[in-house]
Amino acid sequence: MKRAPLVLAILLALPAGAIAQSDSRPAARPAAVQVPAATTDETPEGPVVSRFSGKPVPRFETLRWAEVNGRTGPSLSAPIAWQYNRKGLPVMVVKESGEWYRVRDPVGDEVWVHMRMLAEGATAIVTRTTILGNSPARDAEGVAEIGKGVLVQIHSCDTAVCEVETGGYRGWMPRANLWGATGAPAASAGTKG
Repeated sequence: MKRAPLVLAILLALPAGAIAQSDSRPAARPAAVQVPAATTDETPEGPVVSRFSGKPVPRFETLRWAEVNGRTGPSLSAPIAWQYNRKGLPVMVVKESGEWYRVRDPVGDEVWVHMRMLAEGATAIVTRTTILGNSPARDAEGVAEIGKGVLVQIHSCDTAVCEVETGGYRGWMPRANLWGATGAPAASAGTKG
């Protein structure tokens, strides 16, 4: 009986023709909400900045330690979903909740990681076997063949290529072949390999 006054108040607040219209028409469905892809740091209004860290979300960071636990929730009491064993692995921070970050790994899995387990860094994972060139030109001479899954250190990037280093080799490869290069350092005019 306590709900009757609430229902009556809602009915009285409706416009005069609203009740008749709702009886003769099917219920309206809410418009589909499109979620922006998590591969960009900006919305049309500008970058989305976290109120917790003051950093843009999404963004790339790297694993600080050789062993990092990924949990099912933002708490030490949440079960461990994954244990990562690769220091420097790039992960995409897609959400923040206080000191906990929800991250997406290169495979696409999402887990919660404490902020102390991450560091700002410029690393990427090679997404397909690529020839490392001795210059940023498309027809550059090959320096080395870098296999899929190799972790590389990023020195600089422009819109098409990044200067990277791994296993004692330094050169350029297409940015499209690197997972984690979105927030990479911009190329400077004086960069030389």
